[in-house]
Amino acid sequence: MKNICLVLEYVGTNYCGFQKQKNGISIQQILENAISLVTKENTKTYPSGRTDAGVHALGQVVNFHTNSKIPPDKFFFLLNNILPKDIRVLKSFEVPNDFHSRKSAKSKTYIYKIYNGKNFSVFDEDRVLFYKKPLDFELLQKGAELIKGTHNFSAFVSSNATTKTTVRTIYRSTFQKKGDYFIYCIKGNGFLYNMVRILVGTLLEVGSKKRSFDSLKSLLNGEDRNKSGKTVSPCGLYLKEVNY
Repeated sequence: MKNICLVLEYVGTNYCGFQKQKNGISIQQILENAISLVTKENTKTYPSGRTDAGVHALGQVVNFHTNSKIPPDKFFFLLNNILPKDIRVLKSFEVPNDFHSRKSAKSKTYIYKIYNGKNFSVFDEDRVLFYKKPLDFELLQKGAELIKGTHNFSAFVSSNATTKTTVRTIYRSTFQKKGDYFIYCIKGNGFLYNMVRILVGTLLEVGSKKRSFDSLKSLLNGEDRNKSGKTVSPCGLYLKEVNY
C-alpha cells in the first residue's frame, strides 16, 4: 500500500469547510469522491488542518493510502480532470508510510488579505476583507511584531473551542502594504480555532486606533477571549503553506 501526498489550492467560498459535515458540501467530500473514482477504492484523506467555511488555501497538504498502481505523480492530472474548478491539485507524490499531513507538520503559514481603499473590486468579493476605517500601517507592523514568540493565546481562541493548551509559538508575524491592500502573514508551530481571524480583528482595532497598543501586550499574557477583538470574516484567510 502506498501513501500519497497531495498539495491543493482551493477557493472555500462554496463549501462548509474542508472537513466532511452533515450541514453542507465539504472540500474533503469532493476530494475523496474524486480519488475513489480514480482508484476504485473507498478513500479517507488526512489534511494538515481543517479550514473553516469560506477559508481558502494556496498550499493545503493531504495524504491518503491506496493499493492503486497509478504512478504517484499522475494523481494530480487525473484528479484535476474530475474536480470542480475551485479545487485544484498542484502536485502529487509518494511519501513514507508513517507520514501524516497533520501530525508530521512542523509549522504552518497563513495570510490574511484586507482592502482599505474606497473602490472595492468585484473580483475581491469573498476573497478579501473590505475594511472601511483608515489604518495606520506603522501601528499594524508594530502590533504584528509583538505577536512573534511564545505566548498564551487564550484571548485569541473561539470560546467554544476545546484544547489542552493555548500556548503557541509564532515564528513570523508581519504586515505588507501594496497600494490599498494590507496583507498579514503569520507562521507558527500551531494555531487555535479561529486564532488568526481573532488576531487580525484585534490588530485592525490597533491599526484603526480603536484599541491601544498596550492593550495588545496584556492580551498575549493569557487574557479572556472577551477582551480581544472581533473574529473577522473567513473570506480573507488563506492557508499558504505547510512545512515538514
